[in-house]
Amino acid sequence: MQYGAIVVTFNRKQLLIESITALLNQTVPPAKIIIIDNHSTDGTKAELQTADILANPSVDYRYLTKNIGGAGGFARGMQIVAADPNLDWVSMSDDDAIFEPDYFEKLIAYQQDHPNRQILTGSVYIEDGRLQADQRNRFTNWSTFQAQAVPEREYHGNFEFDQYTFCGVFMSVAVIKQVGVADAGYFIWWDDCEYAVRTAKLSRPVNVSAAKLIHKTALPSLDFKSKFVPDWRLYYGQRNRLITIKRWRANSLVSLGWLLGFYARLAIKLCGPFYRGYRKMVIRVYLEALRDASREREGLNPNFMPGQKF
Repeated sequence: MQYGAIVVTFNRKQLLIESITALLNQTVPPAKIIIIDNHSTDGTKAELQTADILANPSVDYRYLTKNIGGAGGFARGMQIVAADPNLDWVSMSDDDAIFEPDYFEKLIAYQQDHPNRQILTGSVYIEDGRLQADQRNRFTNWSTFQAQAVPEREYHGNFEFDQYTFCGVFMSVAVIKQVGVADAGYFIWWDDCEYAVRTAKLSRPVNVSAAKLIHKTALPSLDFKSKFVPDWRLYYGQRNRLITIKRWRANSLVSLGWLLGFYARLAIKLCGPFYRGYRKMVIRVYLEALRDASREREGLNPNFMPGQKF
C-alpha cells in the first residue's frame, strides 16, 4: 500500500514541524506528505527549510495565495491526492495532530486483514492524557445529525461508528474519487462531518483503537462544552451544520421540528447566565447562520473573520 498524508496548516510553524516529524518517523512512513499552507505569515516556509523538511523528497509543500480555511485546504489536498496514480490511501489532519510512531502500521495491518474496509481511524487523546472521545461519534438522528461520542469503554477494542473528523482519518483514495472532495465553501468546521455523511453510503468507519495520536489543540472540545468561549468559528459551525441538514436529512419534518426546538431552547438559554456579556454576539451568530444556511450561502462571512475577537 502506498499512502499519502494531507496536513493543513496556518501560522503554527512549531506545531507543524512536530506533526511532519511524527509522520516522517512512522514505522510505515507515507510515500507523500502534502502540506497545504493556508497563507501563513509567521515564517512557516523558512522554518521548514531550516529543519530540512522541504529537502525531503516525500514532502510536497503548497503555499496558497490566500487563506481558504481548513475546508478549502482539505479540498485542495484531496484534489492533489486523487490526481496522483501512485497513492492508494490518504490520511487527513491539521498541524496539531501528532501521530504515535506505529499509528499507520496498525491501521494498515487492520486493513490488510479486512480488505473491504475503506475508512479507518485511530484514537485521539489530548495532551493531558484524556481521550477526546467526541472525535469519533455515532449519529442518533440522521435528519438532524445529532451524535453521541462512542463510549470510552468501547476503546478496549475496535468499533464501527458514523462520524469521524479530519483528525487522523485514513481512507482509500477510491472513496474520494467516488464522492468528491470536501466542500471548500464551508471554510471551517463541519466540513469533515458533512464528508462523513457522504461517505457513509460507501463504507462505515472503523476505529482501530490501539492506533493513537495526540491532538495538541488550543481549545479541546471537551472543555468547549463546559463554558462559553466567544469564537468567530461558532458562526461557521452552526451555518455548516444547517446546510448539511438541508442537503442530507432523512426526513424534512423531523429536521424542521428540531430546528424550531433548537432556536426556542437558545432563546431560553440567552436569558440565563451562560452567555452573559456575549448575548448580542450569540444572537448575531445564530441568526446570520440560519439566514445564510437557508440560502446555502457559503464562504467567508465578513462579520466573522479568522482571529476576530468579540
